[in-house]
Amino acid sequence: MEVKDFTEEEQKKILSQYTRMSFANLKRNVLQDLINSKSESVIYKKYDKKAIISMLETPQKNEKEIQELSNYLYIVSSHYRRLIDYFSTILLYNYLIIPTKIPESLKKSEFEKTYFELAQICEKYNFHHEAMKAIKVAVRDGVFFGLCYESPDSFYIKPVQSRYAKISGIEDGTYTYQFDLNFFNGSNKVLLPMYGKEFEKAYDEYKGNKEKDIQGNNKLRWYEPQNGICIKADESDPYHSLPLFTGLITSIFDIEDYKMLQKAKKENDNYKALGLKLPTDDAGVPLLDFEINEKYFNHIVNNIGNDGIGVFMSPFAITDFSFASSATADTNAVIESEEEFWMSSGVSSLIFGSAKATSSASLTLSVKPDEQVAYSLLLQFQRYFNKRIKKMNLDYSFKVSFTAQSIFNNDEYVNRFAKAAQYGVCSKLSYAASLGYSPSDVIGLTYLEDSVLKLGIKQWTNPLISSNTKSTTTNTDGGRPTNVSNGEKLGDAGEATQNSDGNSNR
Repeated sequence: MEVKDFTEEEQKKILSQYTRMSFANLKRNVLQDLINSKSESVIYKKYDKKAIISMLETPQKNEKEIQELSNYLYIVSSHYRRLIDYFSTILLYNYLIIPTKIPESLKKSEFEKTYFELAQICEKYNFHHEAMKAIKVAVRDGVFFGLCYESPDSFYIKPVQSRYAKISGIEDGTYTYQFDLNFFNGSNKVLLPMYGKEFEKAYDEYKGNKEKDIQGNNKLRWYEPQNGICIKADESDPYHSLPLFTGLITSIFDIEDYKMLQKAKKENDNYKALGLKLPTDDAGVPLLDFEINEKYFNHIVNNIGNDGIGVFMSPFAITDFSFASSATADTNAVIESEEEFWMSSGVSSLIFGSAKATSSASLTLSVKPDEQVAYSLLLQFQRYFNKRIKKMNLDYSFKVSFTAQSIFNNDEYVNRFAKAAQYGVCSKLSYAASLGYSPSDVIGLTYLEDSVLKLGIKQWTNPLISSNTKSTTTNTDGGRPTNVSNGEKLGDAGEATQNSDGNSNR
C-alpha cells in the first residue's frame, strides 16, 4: 500500500472530506431519528406550548380558545379524560320525589294521581344518563349549554356548542343563556330544522323571510331559548366560564414532554458509533489516499445493515461508543410528572392506580371533597328540573331531591337509611332510593309483588330468617349449628370425633 506526502492545502482538503462524510453518516443514524421521535406527539401538532402559556396569562380574554383546548386534551390525553370522567361518574344520581306543600283540604285520590304522574315524568327524564352527560361537559368546558326536547314518552337534552352561547341571566336560581343565531348562517342553515320550530321562528325574525313576509331585525341576533338548560362549573364568576381544570393544562404537556424525553433516552441507549482509526503522520494527516480510505469506510457502512449504528473515521484511537445512560432519575420522571398532575388536580392518585398506593383510609378521606364538587353541579341540575316541575301547574306541589350518594359512600348511605328506617326516622322510599330504585320502580315493584304475585305479608306469613328475626331462645346449647342440623354429612374426621366423644369437654 503506497503512502504519499501531502501539501498543506491538500491536507486541509482531505480533512474536510473526512469530516463531512463522518458527520453525514452520524446525522442520518442518530440526529434525524431523534427529531422524528419528538414530532410523534399529537399534542404538539396543533398547539404550541408557548402559545398556550401566553393564552393562560389572560384566560378571560381567551375563554373560547381555552374551552376548545380542553376539548382537544380530552380527546388526546388519557389522564385528562379520566379526570373529567371521574367527576361525572362518581355520583349515583339516586333521587326521591317529595311533596313540598300538603294542604288541609287534600284529596287523597288526586294527590296519589299527581304523584304517580310525576313519577312517570321523572322516569322519562332519565336523570342518571342526562345528568351525567351535562356534568361531564360542565367540568370539561366550564359550562354546559343544552336544549331540552320532550315528547309524551321520551326526553333528550341536546348539547349546544359553548362558542355560540353565553350566560344571560338567572331565573329561580338557575342560569339562563342566549344563543348566537349566526350559527345557522351559511352551510349550517341545514341544521336549523333540527333545533325545532322555536329556533326557526327566531332565525326568521333575525334574518327575515320573504316567503313568510317577515322583515329581519339585526338586534335579535342573540336568542334566549325557552327550553334551555345551563350548568356552570364555577358559580363564583357568572361572567366567565373556564374549564374546571384550566390550571392543569400545562401539566398535561409536561407529562408528554417527559414521555418524549424518556423515549429519546431509550432510543439513544440503542445507538452505537464505531470509530475507524486512520494511520496518520506526526501532523495528524492521513497517510493513505482518501479514495482508499473511503472505499473501506463505505464497505464497513454497507455491511452493518443497522440504522442504529453510526460509523466515522478519526485519527484518534477510538473503538466504540455506547450512548446508554446509567442514571435512574430519568426512569421515574414520567411517574413523578403523573403524580404531580394528580396532586395539582386535588384528586388522589390512588384512584387511578398510583404506584404509591399505601392506605385505603387516606383514599376514603380524599374523595370527600370530590363528591362535594360533583354534588354541587348536580344541585344545579336538580334546581333546574324543580323549576320545570313548578311550571307544570300540577294539582299538588312536589320536588325532586337527589341523594349525595357516590360510588365510594354507597354502602355507608344504604346502612344509614336502613338503620334510620328501623327506628322510623325515614321512610321506606328513602331506603329504596338509596338502593338505586326510582319512585316509579318502587310503585311498579310494590304493585307487582303485592297485587299480582302475592308476595306480600298475606302470602309470606313468616319473614325470611335472619339474625334480626331469629329468636335467641331457639338454641340454648351455644356454639355454631351442627352439620346434622344443617342437613350436611359429617366427614371422616368428624365421624371419628363424634364416635370418640372428643368434643365433650369443650
